[in-house]
Amino acid sequence: MKPCRRLLFLFALSFAVSQAAGDAPVTHDFLAAAAVDFRVLLTPPPAADSIAARGEQELMRHLQAIRTPEQAALAKYYEPLDVFRMLAPVLGPWCTAENLPRTAAIFRQVHNEARPTINETKAAWNRSRPYIFDSTLQPAVERPNNTSYPSGHSTESAMYAMILSAALPEHAADWQHQAMLVRWSRIIGGAHYPSDTIAGQILGEALARAMLQSPKLQQALEEVRAEIASHQVKKAA
Repeated sequence: MKPCRRLLFLFALSFAVSQAAGDAPVTHDFLAAAAVDFRVLLTPPPAADSIAARGEQELMRHLQAIRTPEQAALAKYYEPLDVFRMLAPVLGPWCTAENLPRTAAIFRQVHNEARPTINETKAAWNRSRPYIFDSTLQPAVERPNNTSYPSGHSTESAMYAMILSAALPEHAADWQHQAMLVRWSRIIGGAHYPSDTIAGQILGEALARAMLQSPKLQQALEEVRAEIASHQVKKAA
C-alpha cells in the first residue's frame, strides 16, 4: 500500500474506532469555548508541606480508620457517576438511560462539553491523589489515574444538580443533596481531599451557570421535562 493511501486508511480506521467507542467530537452548543476561566474561580490547592495540607492528610487517615461498610458502599454507588445515579434515588429506579434516552443524550452532551475544562483544570495544578501521597491509604474505590484537584465527580455532580434544578425545580433541594452525597463519597471513599471537592463544586456550578445561558440547553431541558413527565404518567396509570 502506498504511503499516502496507508495514512488515509489509518485515519479512517482511527475515526471508525473512536465513533464505535462513543467518542464524539466536542460541540459548543451548551458551553461556549473558554466560557469558564478556572484560574479566576479557583485558588491553587494547598501546598503539600502546608498546615492545611497536613490537616487534610491527617483527616484522610482518620476517615479511613473509621470508614464503615455502608460508607464504602456509598462511595462505590457514585463511583460510575452519570446523571442517573442522581436521578434514581429521588425519582425512582426506573430512571435509566434505557427508559429516558433523550435525557441520557442531553446529559451526555453536557458531560462532553464540560470535560475539556475539567481536564484542563486538573492538569494545571497536577495534585497527587491522597493514596499516592500516602501509601498507607487504601481507597474504597478504584484508583483513578488522573489528578486530584479539583474533583471531577464533584464538578460534574454540582453541574448536574444546577441543571436538574432548572429542569425540575420542585426537586431542587434533592439535587443539591445528591451533589453533596457525591462530594462526601469521594472523601470517605479515599479518592479526594476535601479541598478537591470544594473546588469541584465551585467549578461545576460555574459551568452550569454558563450552560444555562444557552437557548439550546433551555430547549433541551424542555425535552427532559417532557420525557420524565411522560414516563411518570405511564407508571401512575
